[in-house]
Amino acid sequence: MHLLTKNDCLKGLARKVRFSQRKRCYLVSLAVAALVVYFVYKNITSSFHCYDSGVEWKINKFCKRYKNVGFSGYMCSDLCGNSNVYWDFRCPDPPLELHHPNRFQTKKLDTTLNIIQAVPNENYEKLFWVDSYYRKEHYPTETEYENIVKRYISNKYNMDIPFDKMRTLLRLGHKHRELFFHQSMRDSWNLVQNHEYVMLNLFDEKDLFPYIAENCGEMFVTEYLNAVEFVEDQRYGSHIELDRWRYHIKIAVLILDYVAELEQHELQMCHVDLRRFGINNNRLKYDDVRYLFPEYTINRKISSGTQCASDDDCRFMFCQSECNREKQRCESTVLNNNVQIVCEKIFLGSSGYPGILITHKTPDRLKELLERCARPVKDRDVARARPRGTSEELKKLLYNELTNIYEKLAAINAP
Repeated sequence: MHLLTKNDCLKGLARKVRFSQRKRCYLVSLAVAALVVYFVYKNITSSFHCYDSGVEWKINKFCKRYKNVGFSGYMCSDLCGNSNVYWDFRCPDPPLELHHPNRFQTKKLDTTLNIIQAVPNENYEKLFWVDSYYRKEHYPTETEYENIVKRYISNKYNMDIPFDKMRTLLRLGHKHRELFFHQSMRDSWNLVQNHEYVMLNLFDEKDLFPYIAENCGEMFVTEYLNAVEFVEDQRYGSHIELDRWRYHIKIAVLILDYVAELEQHELQMCHVDLRRFGINNNRLKYDDVRYLFPEYTINRKISSGTQCASDDDCRFMFCQSECNREKQRCESTVLNNNVQIVCEKIFLGSSGYPGILITHKTPDRLKELLERCARPVKDRDVARARPRGTSEELKKLLYNELTNIYEKLAAINAP
């Protein structure tokens, strides 16, 4: 009787799992195809890059949910129906400097619009509670819900909502049909917890940001701005036409006017992107409010007492703060201001990426003012309430210099 050794067993097993040349080619091809499909899917659904095919996929996925669950909002039938009122879904144009995974561009008939999805984040708070016995969802009444929203806005933004504003903010429907009303309330609560949606609503009369047109569930449509035109590859010392230089000066003056309005309403920009400024009906607006906050909100965020080792640990985007070295805690409010930020990031820029006011035509006086504005050091240049911000006096000097240059350029071109 022949006993099988361990080596004999291993050889027999190898013969069983041995593949023919054809099978090996087939398996390799299958593995490559699976990898290609995986990478295509990851790109389409990416949170870091935008692809037009991914936008279509997200809209179709949302509309499938709508048909299965149902959402509230006048826009639903136009967005997810067969009428093709909304079409041409694509990535934002011009692209955002900081990618927004839930913002797209669309057309309603022939009108270009932005569409934003208020996707709940890690801080999402549920509106209803479920009892442990019947497993039933319990919702607040309409009055209770309004009070919940008022407290939420007051706590987060330190603002009171007028009665007429509340109706626009909540967008409740189906009040006489309980099931649909609860769905409407859930959709409304998703929107209320979205910072962009709240900011566009709270300041819509000020005409600082795009208006909100309509919504379907957590999807809402906003005005599309005609972005300011600028030379993206502009470099210091490069040639710029006189008309183009005058346009740069004009945009800079408009941005300073816009920043003055933000400060009137105690709003702080913590990031600025030139391509997000746009002019509609001769009015300059800014259309990415993800990093634009009421001063109360950003000051509370930035001075929350988190641990720090340096000042950089306490800053938020372009909003500077400082670290309490003794306590190793972030306790200071925002130290710079909007004027300093636009001077540094938009007007002056850096050696690698000069700003819109740095060309071979920039006068020495203007360049000196821009450098002082971007990096205020002297007492006369520093804002009284913001030790790293630009003073009102320096802002006026810069504004007057720009308007003087613009008037001289206009006189040159005058017939």
